Amino acid sequence: MILILLAFQYAVCNSKANTKPHSQIPIVSARQGNVLFVEDNAGFGPATHPDSLWHTLLTNLYGSGNFGWFGPTTDKYQVGPDLQTMQAYNLVIWNNYDHYGQPLPLSPTLTAVDQANITDYIASGGKFWFIAQDASYSGVPITFLQNNFGLADYIPDIINVVSTHIQGLVEAASPQFFITADYASTIVFYPDELIPSTSAHRIVKDTDHNFYPGILRDDSIASYWTIDGRLPVPASVWEQLVTNMLGVFGAGIAEHSVFHPVQDLWIEAKPNAFRDYTLIQYSIPTAGHVSIIVFDILGSPVDVVASKHHDQGIHNVTWHGKNVFGDKLADGIYFVRLCYGHNAETTKLIILE
Repeated sequence: MILILLAFQYAVCNSKANTKPHSQIPIVSARQGNVLFVEDNAGFGPATHPDSLWHTLLTNLYGSGNFGWFGPTTDKYQVGPDLQTMQAYNLVIWNNYDHYGQPLPLSPTLTAVDQANITDYIASGGKFWFIAQDASYSGVPITFLQNNFGLADYIPDIINVVSTHIQGLVEAASPQFFITADYASTIVFYPDELIPSTSAHRIVKDTDHNFYPGILRDDSIASYWTIDGRLPVPASVWEQLVTNMLGVFGAGIAEHSVFHPVQDLWIEAKPNAFRDYTLIQYSIPTAGHVSIIVFDILGSPVDVVASKHHDQGIHNVTWHGKNVFGDKLADGIYFVRLCYGHNAETTKLIILE
């Protein structure tokens, strides 16, 4: 019964959350320079261009003309946007789609020039979301993926299916939803499972096959996915997941967006890291029901610290690093989420050995 209640509270907590208080992550209005989408399909990817899935989604979120678009590329040797172009934007979403059906000999989905530009862009403070089903398969060096995205290792082509369910985890938490491959070269998903290093964590899960095709660096600078939200059902949940990812990157959404941050809503923990206990402090703008939920790096809830009506203002609660059964949790990275109405805030917790 406790676990059912825990899962229920986690599910109903709205997941449109940032990882820091709003005072630390300014929500900027939509502008040319906020997000650049790179349609690097090299002749593969969706059958029609520009990619209607992403173009429609970004138009809904930012408004027509309020985001950058590069591509589609038409040749596997074509270089993507140069460093100067990328540095004009706060976030670059670079979609490589599928290259499984490309003629031999294979060439990396990213050219050597692209790899160098992306590395320099991330090093200069740019945020980067890399979506590529066949990066490793095509010959992109694993050292590039390790150094830039916090990858430790990967399991290639862990499934080959036409359709599956995925869901966002942790900062990007979302309900699961159904996706179907619509690639022109092969109507099948061949995602790799990504194993994060100690500086990253899992951010998306295939719930049908119980593996993780997406990771996010702990500093929220870069994310690497080997699956894409193709033909999503319901589309609104895919939009929610993308909105959550944009929030993680600090890429502000236009005023008409579904994402509306609440002023004076924040959560933090001190000390952090800790061994025995930490003081969780949080603030809500008006009186209402609040849930404080801790979950592990896989996105699974482990404890409900609080779930009750709160008065307006700042509140404190001590957490001793234990799960819902009172057992001491293993050392490592956890996340604590403040759920308030249809809004939420999340911050990272580190339990020391």
